Amino acid sequence: MPDLLDQYPLSEGTYHEMLDADGAVRPHWRRLYEHLRRSTSAQLIQRQDLLTRQIQENGVTYNVYADPKGADRPWELDLLPHIIAADEWQHVAAGIAQRARLLNAVLADLYGPQTLIANGLLPAELVFGHNNFLWPCQGVKPPEGTFLHMYAVDLARTPDGRWWVTADRTQAPSGAGYALENRQSVARALPETYRDLQVRHLSGFFDTLQQTLARQAPTSSEAPLVVLLTPGRFNESYFEHLYLARQLGYPLVEGGDLTVRDATVYLKTLSGLRRVHAIMRRLDDDFCDPLELRTDSALGVPGLLEAVRQGNVLVANALGSGVLESPGLLGFLP
Repeated sequence: MPDLLDQYPLSEGTYHEMLDADGAVRPHWRRLYEHLRRSTSAQLIQRQDLLTRQIQENGVTYNVYADPKGADRPWELDLLPHIIAADEWQHVAAGIAQRARLLNAVLADLYGPQTLIANGLLPAELVFGHNNFLWPCQGVKPPEGTFLHMYAVDLARTPDGRWWVTADRTQAPSGAGYALENRQSVARALPETYRDLQVRHLSGFFDTLQQTLARQAPTSSEAPLVVLLTPGRFNESYFEHLYLARQLGYPLVEGGDLTVRDATVYLKTLSGLRRVHAIMRRLDDDFCDPLELRTDSALGVPGLLEAVRQGNVLVANALGSGVLESPGLLGFLP
């Protein structure tokens, strides 16, 4: 494919990921570009077909409710990856980590002393008027002050190439499982390219998550039991719930699989009740406890919030963290 970029429209006033302002391939894209040049159109089509077939065989889906295919709608993945230079990613990662710490501190204040509101830094109407600000969670303090065990952010490029935050995902952020599946699928479809690009591994993220949940789970001597709470198979990202549970080694449970006795959460098993020490939830905040939160929820666990309040179970992310997803807050954050 010698004339790969001959017809590429290099427009002004727009940031191009692969090309610089002079039309030259950016350094971190050159290895991929050379691999593409050595491939024919037929070879690339064959690789894309292989990738699509892998997704179908692995059952990777994302349910778009308005789509006639519903829960069986296959996940869509492009063969060619979006490459970010290591030094640029280091800068982006540091900024995201800093933002996560800031948002965690905001949650600690909103469900604590509320000095941000008292000092006029955040409008009371914006916070208290949001559906995901949960008054029953006021005063609840999670272990080590960690409200956000997981955090996802939507990023977009500005015309001059800077990164902007367009949305924060804080209550039950998805994407980690899909990212890992994407990596593995592309690695099988483009093994030589994947190896030569020296792609960074994602295992460190999952290891840290496992270690943090195990450390913060309220237990004395027994090994903590961590479960992944899902709304069920009709949820749009149910595949990821299955995938993460298998990857992390956690039982995948629905609300009906759990029960609360004396402010302690238990998993129902054939051999009796087993205490649950931590819950990695994929349920929206208000659906988690029909007793204190959304009374019409058939997905949650009655009494869960009281178990959290008593310090008998860890829920990640903390209940009430969805308030940070309010678009109105973006104007008050850096």
